[in-house]
Amino acid sequence: MITSFIPILAVDVLGSVAMVVISLLSLYKARILREIDPDNAVFLYLLWISTGLLIFSVSRSFGHILRQFLILTSNAEAWHAISAYTGSVNTVSFMLVGLITLFFNQNWKINEKILSSRKKLEDTHIELMDLNQTLEQKVIERTERLTSSEHKCRRIFEQSLDTIIVTDSEFKVMEINLAGITLTGYTRDEMIMKKMTIGSFFANTFEWERINNKIGSKEYILNEEAEFLRPDNESLLVLITGGIDYGAFGCAKSYHFIIKNINEKRQMERQIAQADKLAALGELSAGVAHEINNPLGIILGYAQLLLKLAPDHQDDLKIIEKHVLNCKTVVSDLLSFSRKGSTELSIVDINKVVDGVVKFLSNHSDFRNIEMSLNPYTGDRLNILGNEQELSQVMVNLLINACHAVDGKGNIDITTQKTEPDKILITVKDNGKGIGKENLSRIFDPFFTTKPVGQGTGLGLSVGYGIIKRHQGDIRVKSSKGKGAQFIISLPADRTSDLSATRE
Repeated sequence: MITSFIPILAVDVLGSVAMVVISLLSLYKARILREIDPDNAVFLYLLWISTGLLIFSVSRSFGHILRQFLILTSNAEAWHAISAYTGSVNTVSFMLVGLITLFFNQNWKINEKILSSRKKLEDTHIELMDLNQTLEQKVIERTERLTSSEHKCRRIFEQSLDTIIVTDSEFKVMEINLAGITLTGYTRDEMIMKKMTIGSFFANTFEWERINNKIGSKEYILNEEAEFLRPDNESLLVLITGGIDYGAFGCAKSYHFIIKNINEKRQMERQIAQADKLAALGELSAGVAHEINNPLGIILGYAQLLLKLAPDHQDDLKIIEKHVLNCKTVVSDLLSFSRKGSTELSIVDINKVVDGVVKFLSNHSDFRNIEMSLNPYTGDRLNILGNEQELSQVMVNLLINACHAVDGKGNIDITTQKTEPDKILITVKDNGKGIGKENLSRIFDPFFTTKPVGQGTGLGLSVGYGIIKRHQGDIRVKSSKGKGAQFIISLPADRTSDLSATRE
């Protein structure tokens, strides 16, 4: 009986030991899997199941081995006393495994929800990352466009040939471009440091008040003409367009102005009108001069004849002769003005003409107390294609006018220069009483003069104007009351003579 029971005993004992070993190995493997992926619910379940099975196998194996030992030692009653305890341990172990399985079922559902939510969160995160990258790209592109736009606006602002001024709500200058600095004559730092307003540039405060009132009522101005006064007292005629800018939310309002310099345009318009007027007067003067010249010649001839035949009336006849000669001078000027004279052209050296006129007049009694300074161009010869006698006449008229302007005592500066390869300038400047603004537009009109009666015919400048125009040149004047006058003659240089000199 004992012999036949030994195989069963061996199987029971060995099976119990094997069950414990297998449970330990299962627990060890479950722990490894859990460490690899701590967030995996299946591996957590395996760890708990392996733990429950290990407890059950240990309890079961210990109970079997103890039971067999007590039976073999004839202590079966002791086994009956403790079998209830081992059975309860086994029951608790199985209940634990069952509870783990039930709990895992709930845990698995929760885990599935968590995984689903995690997947959604990951998808949302990916979408947010894509949106963030897209947003960053859009921000970069928008920043690049804004930078490019700002650069273009800055280039337009800085390189504009018209003046652009930005002021604050009190019209104080905040920004001005290079054209504005050139136009106004003030530096940007000077304007900002002195807190200059745009009204500081106006020659007449009433003009600024009128424009200011119009901006206040309409919030803009369009093509308003005004006169600016530079620091060197040079006046400029300008055209102003501007308006108010309330800016973005929270920004203070400002004013933007665009200013065009129309001084040269207006001078050109005046010169065109002057040329038309002179052309019409020239035709009229030619006819009048010829009609008067013949009777004057007869009167002069008879007056000179009577001077020889009637010695008793010498004084009266000399008066007649004097005034007839004056009339013939006027007629001669009229003929010159009407372009009836020699038009023979040749190569003329401007420096030579000016130097000859200055030397000739310096010996005249009217110029004895006048300091004339000549600053000739020292480069290549100032050659033009023209009439030397006519050009000398223009210079004589200008210097005589300057002499009268300084009342016979003062300074007259004559300068010749070559500003461009094909442009020659002659400048005659005096420190006399100057020309009033109201007379500047009329000084080239025939018979217009501000000199006292008997000191001028009013034809000198108009004749000179016609001569310069016939030479394809231009004559301009800069002057203000009490600050002298400056006449600037511009003539085209003769390029043919320059080329010939170069070949030689």
